[in-house]
Amino acid sequence: MNLENKKQIMIVLLAIGLGLVAAILTGNHIKNSIQQETARLSAEYENKKIRPLVKEIEVLREEMKKLANQQAAVARQGGAQPAKAAESAIPKSSLALRTPAGKRAYTIRIDSLSAVGGLVNPGDYVDFIAQMNVPDPLTARTDKVTSVVFQNVQILAVGTNLQSPGGYEKQQQARSLDITLALSPEEAGLMTFVQTNGKLQMVLRAPSETKTEALQSSDWGALADYVYQKQGTELTIPRSRAMIEPVPTSTREEVKPFIQIYQGGREQ
Repeated sequence: MNLENKKQIMIVLLAIGLGLVAAILTGNHIKNSIQQETARLSAEYENKKIRPLVKEIEVLREEMKKLANQQAAVARQGGAQPAKAAESAIPKSSLALRTPAGKRAYTIRIDSLSAVGGLVNPGDYVDFIAQMNVPDPLTARTDKVTSVVFQNVQILAVGTNLQSPGGYEKQQQARSLDITLALSPEEAGLMTFVQTNGKLQMVLRAPSETKTEALQSSDWGALADYVYQKQGTELTIPRSRAMIEPVPTSTREEVKPFIQIYQGGREQ
């Protein structure tokens, strides 16, 4: 190999070496550029994400300072005025607005057991059974009569509760309940009369049950008839007291008492 060939080989090797060095340097530069750009973008993203949070934190701190100042002012004034303001802010329902047209809001006091065990709510509908002491004009004695006197009566309120359901535990523990009803003026007068002369029992209706029925008074005869019709059993009932018919003043015949005897609800 002559000298000229050796020079050419050396030039080629030098060029290759320089090319490798240039490639390595270029790769390092590109790598560094990518890392710097990535760090810059990451920092920019974090700033955009954190800045709104920082502003929200600052707003919350300001609100907490205002609240602390208000609480301090309340403590200095005894705390009465904010309590009244909070109480006045609570919406209260109007009983008058909940009373149906043509009805009157009428409140009765009834023991919890007679009020379906206290398991009643505003908006329920009930019937009323009355146990009344009816005077006998002939004997000056009183007879107990049991009868359904009102049907499908709407409950407007239980105590001061106008709309919230439940509260059964408190109602069951109470000895008596104040029940506000929707009654017509005539029914309100009769309800007062019944309360004066007897005792009331409430019967809760199903929401779909709205019809009223013609019912007879409950006595021994009605019970005997019911048992005979439903069970086929004849029930022995007490005999009615002897009734003496009044005699016209124009008649001088001797007054003869008579006795009516009923068996199984039928006159013998």
